[in-house]
Amino acid sequence: MATHNGAKYIEEQLLSIIRQTFRPLEIIVSDDASNDGTLEIVERLTAGCGIETKVLRNERALGFRDNFLRASLVARGDYIAFCDQDDVWDRRKLEKCAKFFADPSISMIVHTATTVDKNANKIGNFRQGIRRSGIRKPLSYDPWLTFFGFSIVYRRELLSVADINDRFIDYIVPTEMIAHDRWIMFLAQMVGSTAELAEPLVKYRQHESNTFGSRSKKRAKAERDIKEETNAYIASTAKMLEIVSGFPVGVGYDFPLFDRERSKNYLEKALSQLETRNYIYNSNSRLSSLGKIYECIRSGNYRSVHSGRNRWRSLGRDLQFAFLGR
Repeated sequence: MATHNGAKYIEEQLLSIIRQTFRPLEIIVSDDASNDGTLEIVERLTAGCGIETKVLRNERALGFRDNFLRASLVARGDYIAFCDQDDVWDRRKLEKCAKFFADPSISMIVHTATTVDKNANKIGNFRQGIRRSGIRKPLSYDPWLTFFGFSIVYRRELLSVADINDRFIDYIVPTEMIAHDRWIMFLAQMVGSTAELAEPLVKYRQHESNTFGSRSKKRAKAERDIKEETNAYIASTAKMLEIVSGFPVGVGYDFPLFDRERSKNYLEKALSQLETRNYIYNSNSRLSSLGKIYECIRSGNYRSVHSGRNRWRSLGRDLQFAFLGR
C-alpha cells in the first residue's frame, strides 16, 4: 500500500485487509511524507492484528509510481497485491485469487470492481473489459492496455525479470516513468498467462482527491496533441522491445510459457504500426494524409497485434485528423 495523507479512508481499507478470509503474509505500507495522521492509524490498527506489518517512511516523496514498486521490492510473499489507501477489499479477495497461486504458467491475476462514492455507496461496475472468468494466454492483450493496480495480484518473480529503474516513459503521462500497474501488466503478459476473475473484489472509491479516477486517462489524452501522443507511444514501445530482448536467459525457468521471439515479433509489429501511422500526422496536406491512411489500411496497420481485429477507433481518429487537422 502506497500512502500519502490517506487518513480519511485508510482505516476502512486496512480493516478490510486484516479481515481477509485468506490472511496475507504481511502488510507493507510505504508512506510519502503524510502529515495527517495516516501512519498513526496504520500503527493503531495493525498492532496485535497477527499480520506482520512493515512501515516504510520515504525521506522524500517518491510519487505513487515509484512508491508502489519500491515497496514491492521488500515483499517476501510469492504473490503481491497492490492496494490503494482509499478503497475497500471484499473479504474473499485474496481467497479467490489464491486459487491460481499453484499454477506456474500464471503470472498475474486480475478482477473487476464496484465503483463507489466517497461514502462507499455504489455508483456502478468497473469491469476493465472482463466479461467472464477464465485464463488468457501470453500476449492476449493490446501492448498498451493496463488493468488498474488495485485489481492486480502478481507473482513476485516478475520484479526480477527487469529492473524497475530501467522502465520506459509513461505513454499516458510522458513526463513520468511508466506507472506501477502498467509496468507489471507489461511484464506479466510478456512471460505468462493472466487469470481473469469476473467478480467485483474491490470497492473502487471515487472522490475529489483521486490521483487517477476512472475518467482521468480520457481527460489526459484529450488534452494532448496527437503528434506528441504518438511519439510517446513510439518511444515507449521501442523501449518495451529493448527490455524484452534483454530479459535474462533464465526467465523461462520461472515462466515456462515465455517465448522471447514471439514476444519480440509482437512488439516489433506494434512499433511498426505506430511508426507507419506517424507519417499521417506529419503529412503536409490532406490528400497526403489520406494516402497514408489508405496505405495503412492495405498493410493491416489498423488490426490489433494481439487479436487481428480492426481498430475502428484508430481509423476514425486518423480520418478525423486528415480532414480536421486534429
